[in-house]
Amino acid sequence: MSMAAPEKPVPAIKTPPAVDGSGDGSAPRKLLRLLEVLGSAPRPLRLAEIATDAAIAKPTAHRLLAVLVDQDWAVTHEGGVYEIGPRARAVAATAGRGPANANVDDVLGELSRDISQTVHLGLRAGDHFVYTHKVDGPQAFGIASHLGMQQLLHCTAIGKCILADMNEQEVRELVSRTGLPSRTPNTHTIPASLLDDLGQIRKRGYALDEEENEANIRCLAVPVRVNGRTVGAISASAVTFVCDKEQTIGFASAVKEAALKVQEILR
Repeated sequence: MSMAAPEKPVPAIKTPPAVDGSGDGSAPRKLLRLLEVLGSAPRPLRLAEIATDAAIAKPTAHRLLAVLVDQDWAVTHEGGVYEIGPRARAVAATAGRGPANANVDDVLGELSRDISQTVHLGLRAGDHFVYTHKVDGPQAFGIASHLGMQQLLHCTAIGKCILADMNEQEVRELVSRTGLPSRTPNTHTIPASLLDDLGQIRKRGYALDEEENEANIRCLAVPVRVNGRTVGAISASAVTFVCDKEQTIGFASAVKEAALKVQEILR
C-alpha cells in the first residue's frame, strides 16, 4: 500500500434538508442561537432548556435542532438531550488555539512526527464517532480512514475510549441499538467481553484496538475530555508487522500529552 497525501480537516458535507423560515433570515439567526446555547452548555440539554435559553418556541427549536443533528452540528442522545456535534467541534478545533498558540493540526502533526505513525482525532456523533482530523505518518502503508468517516464504537480504540466513559447500563443500551457487528475475528461480539475490556481501559487510561476493526492495524487511543465528559479521543495507528504491541503501547505517554493539549483547545 502507498501512503495517501495528507487531507484537510474538513468533515464530509451532507445536503441539508430545507429549513422553514421567513425571508428576513430569521431561521438562520435562530440556528445560530441554538448553536450558541449548545456550545456554551456544560452538559447535554433537554429541548425545553434549549428553547428557553435561545428564546425560541419549542416546536421551532425542535425542527431546527433536527437540521443541526442531520448535519452533525449537534447530536442527540437517549433520553431526549442534545449537545454540540462533531462538525461544530471540528470547526472550533481548526480555528481555535491553545495556550501555546497551537491548533489541533499543529498538535497532531507534532505527535505524528514524534512517533512516526498516523494519528487521528475522532469526536463522538451519537452512537458513533467521526474522524475530524488525520495526519499520515511516514510509513509506506496506508490506513483505511478518511475525514468525515463514521465509525462504530465497540471495535475501535477511539470508540472504546468513548464507551469507557459510560456506565454499564449506558453501554448495554447503546449496544442494544447498534449491535456488536464483527469487523475482524478479533472484534468484541459479546457484551461481557467488551465490558471487561472497558474496565481495563479505565484502569490504564488508554484503549487498544488489537486488529478489531481492520486487519494488520493496531491502534492506541487516549480520551479527550471537555467539561468532565469524554467527547472523543486521539489515536495512533500502527501496522502490526512493522510495529509490535510493546512499541505501540510505548506511544501512550506522547498520545496522552497530545490529548491534554487538544482538550485545552476544545474547551
